[in-house]
Amino acid sequence: MAPILQEGVETMTWLLAVTVVLLLLVCGISGSLATLYRARQLRERERGYGIATPYLKHIAAGIGAVVGLVIGGVAVYYLSLNKQADFIEWVGRVSYVLVAAASGGHILALTYSTLGLLREEKAWKAKGGIPHHTLGRCRREMLSRLRREQIAVGPTAFGEYKVRDEAVVDELLAVLGDGLQAARRNLNRLPFYGYLGTVCGILMMAEELSKINEATESFKVLSSLAQGLVLAFQTTLVALLAYLPLRKWSDHLIERVEGLEDDWVGDRYP
Repeated sequence: MAPILQEGVETMTWLLAVTVVLLLLVCGISGSLATLYRARQLRERERGYGIATPYLKHIAAGIGAVVGLVIGGVAVYYLSLNKQADFIEWVGRVSYVLVAAASGGHILALTYSTLGLLREEKAWKAKGGIPHHTLGRCRREMLSRLRREQIAVGPTAFGEYKVRDEAVVDELLAVLGDGLQAARRNLNRLPFYGYLGTVCGILMMAEELSKINEATESFKVLSSLAQGLVLAFQTTLVALLAYLPLRKWSDHLIERVEGLEDDWVGDRYP
């Protein structure tokens, strides 16, 4: 009888391990597909200006896979605890999933902007002319066309020439800056995903405090209160640890976009 039971336990262990691996694979693949869809949208916009960010699909797939594995790991961890959890506690745990998913999207957007800025800064400073398939090349060609039109019309059209050139600069910078600005705005939501876990943890503590009476076992009460306290502070900590470096990264990129804009505007006056 004992060998049969042992064999059954080993079989269940193997089935559980296979299930965990499959769950992680599904999460990783789903994350990759989601970020690849976003990368395809970015590629479609680039084609209109004749540019292309190298290895964007590979980078997006990698970021999505990591995020998916993190989400799958969170699910596996909490399911493996084998203890009852009420609805509020599960909502608090979802906070980790929201932080991971949002962080992945922000990392993709900031990585895309970083690669684009590196390409444009290198191209603008290149000797022997600006390379093709860059926004700097588009900016120089549009500026040349505007100059020819302004010379044909005469010096009185300088005001119109300046306005049209500013529109050109804004349009080209939007290719790099729109996604960056959107990521920077949406980044402010990241701490609130952590606050969701904080609120749920506090609710769990309040619920346990409401059950206290003279017959309550103090150790069980303290254990339940500690669980709520850990959830409350840990989710906030995770959200802030994700938010702060991403915010600094986005601020640095904004400064570099402004520097590139100054270079492009300075080219207006040869």
